[in-house]
Amino acid sequence: MFVLNVLLAGGVIWNLKKDAFPRNSENRIDSPLSLPAPANLPETKRRVQRALLKPAAPTPYAAIYSNRPHEFAANLRRVGCPEETVKDILFAEINRRYHGREQQLRPKPADHVPFTWSPKTSEAKLLERRQQAASIARDKEGILRAALGYDVHVEMPLYAMTTSDLRFQETVESISPKNRPAAYQAQEQYWLRVEQLLARTRGFWEPADVEELNQVKRERTEFLDSISKEQP
Repeated sequence: MFVLNVLLAGGVIWNLKKDAFPRNSENRIDSPLSLPAPANLPETKRRVQRALLKPAAPTPYAAIYSNRPHEFAANLRRVGCPEETVKDILFAEINRRYHGREQQLRPKPADHVPFTWSPKTSEAKLLERRQQAASIARDKEGILRAALGYDVHVEMPLYAMTTSDLRFQETVESISPKNRPAAYQAQEQYWLRVEQLLARTRGFWEPADVEELNQVKRERTEFLDSISKEQP
């Protein structure tokens, strides 16, 4: 009798456990990955695609920016941007536009002195690079002048400077800030005349050409000396 009671109790416990963990697939809790796709999946996909293709809301900067420098400057001033900041922003924008052209001018390894040439050789490519960099600097100055209403000096990149330019940079430090625009203008006028001489002589310098070049140098030196002696 005792054994029969034990067997009956065991059977009841077994049935209770089986009911607590059914194997019927209808009662099984499936993972989200195993659930069937909703019937409206194509419509959901279209809504997601439309949301991704919807243009982003314009930022405050987008409302101010213009690809026309004079309009860009006017917009910045209209919202109360300090003038020095307006100039810096326009300067950075113009530099961005000319970045590609300036990268093409950057010297490459062994670009300065051709193979078998002496390191002291004066290479025409150096002057050509300087001329192109100076032309870009003048273009930038013209755009900034038209956009801002006043002159802004644009220096040439160091890699395009000649020894004369480097000496001039040292000289201009001793000139008062109010006279520096005139000094930069004198330097550019000097180089324009040098370029004219180079184009005319094509490397064949007559004594008269050399004297003309020396005269151009003297005029520049005398002018820089005169403005450097003025009081700040």
